[in-house]
Amino acid sequence: MAPRSHHPRPDDDAAAASADAGVAAAGADASLKDISRYGRRAEVVTVDRLTTTGTVRIALQVIDRGSFTFAPGHFVAVRQDVPGYGPARSPYCIFSPPGPERSFDLLLRVFPEGPLPQHLASLNRGDLIHFRGPSGRSMIPGNEDTELILLATGVGVSPFNSLCRALLAGGHRGRIRLYWGLRLADDICLTEDLDELASRHRNFTYQISLSPPSWPGLRGRVTESVPPLLDALNQKRFYLSGNGAMVEEMEVALTSLGVDRASIHEERFFNLRHRPKPDVIDAIVSRFADHDPFSLRADLLAHGQLFHLDRDVKGRLGHPPR
Repeated sequence: MAPRSHHPRPDDDAAAASADAGVAAAGADASLKDISRYGRRAEVVTVDRLTTTGTVRIALQVIDRGSFTFAPGHFVAVRQDVPGYGPARSPYCIFSPPGPERSFDLLLRVFPEGPLPQHLASLNRGDLIHFRGPSGRSMIPGNEDTELILLATGVGVSPFNSLCRALLAGGHRGRIRLYWGLRLADDICLTEDLDELASRHRNFTYQISLSPPSWPGLRGRVTESVPPLLDALNQKRFYLSGNGAMVEEMEVALTSLGVDRASIHEERFFNLRHRPKPDVIDAIVSRFADHDPFSLRADLLAHGQLFHLDRDVKGRLGHPPR
């Protein structure tokens, strides 16, 4: 089965313990609920509130003695004792690119029902966080000439910042197109950084997609605005990150059009068990350019069924929820 990546949940343990420093003795409970597994320490350097809607960037310096290396797509699992709430934990994809420094940045969204991000955003320089990792699956493609299509929603852009900067600094030759879906104009941030990256690398472009009619750029959800821009799907690698609904819907649409699942990398931040409706998939598939050289769309239309529910949707989604 093709590799499938998703943003890790608190009970996802796979291989992370081997990357930890200062963890509990062998034989400790494998659950992330075991506080001893959060034996790593990092010190807050800066906390930058990027938007009035709750997007925050936190720069951290690792202060324990363990090795600290990561690849784009890797995450750390953070555990903190939140005043008035108690222990809280969550995984966060690393925002910054890999480098020789023992430091990393996180991009997070502060919201009323999230005690941990609220707490992290309130920290000051010199405060400590407890974490484990890094671990996860690298996003680095195997071919430097591969064209990459990146679709993100909200803070799902975080691993893409790490990926794009690492690839472009390393001489990636293929085109990289980032499409970032946001709800509000007030959610827009990081544009100076992205503009600077685009000015230095001609093979990198980005576009922001918003819903308001007054927005001069791409309008609507990325599942609405991006498919018409993709006139060919072969010889590309797709990265989907953020809202699990977007990730699942785009993956089903892409695979129904002939894209191999091995060419799709996923990171689900929430809505982990979303099951797309057939009419939603039909609508997404119908937005892709008609002249896609290996699209199944023409054949499906010829048979009067753009997306076959019984064979494709039920077969694709009939597995137990992750």
